[in-house]
Amino acid sequence: MVVERIEEPSDHQLMERTALGDREAFATLIRRHQRLVLSVAYRFLADRSQAEDAGQEVFLRLWQHAARYRADTALQAYLRTLTVNYCLDLRRRPKLLALADVQEPQGTGNPHGDLVASERRGALDSALQSLAPIQRMAVVLFHIEGLTVKEVARLLDTSPKAAESLLSRARATLRERLGGRL
Repeated sequence: MVVERIEEPSDHQLMERTALGDREAFATLIRRHQRLVLSVAYRFLADRSQAEDAGQEVFLRLWQHAARYRADTALQAYLRTLTVNYCLDLRRRPKLLALADVQEPQGTGNPHGDLVASERRGALDSALQSLAPIQRMAVVLFHIEGLTVKEVARLLDTSPKAAESLLSRARATLRERLGGRL
């Protein structure tokens, strides 16, 4: 008996099919990349509901502009760019953003440890939200998403030197605001 291996279509192939209106291809792209988009949006917006709304908007834009996608750009990088731009645009309209309670992950079973971890997360979230939006996005992309300074610069449409400066100022502000809490 010969088992035939079925290869998954590449992101590029799925984008080509999406540009032609293939909803199944688009649904596959969403399943593959939803976690990335939601993660970036959540780290920036600090609200699950807003991150989910941002994710829906990012994927709607991907659907609407699928024909513009260039194969020389990795889809993950393209989605990060769409997400960053959407979140920055959203922040420019502050009346639309009332920060809701951040949902905490499930506890570990150690009440004291959970309380300390929760306080640290709260302090960090609060300090991150106090940063200028562009600094916050630089921190999220570099420290949380693990991108290089060069990638951060490209996503934020700035030079690597300017991205380094954003990160440096953000770190200094975070150290000042957090003191010895972390």
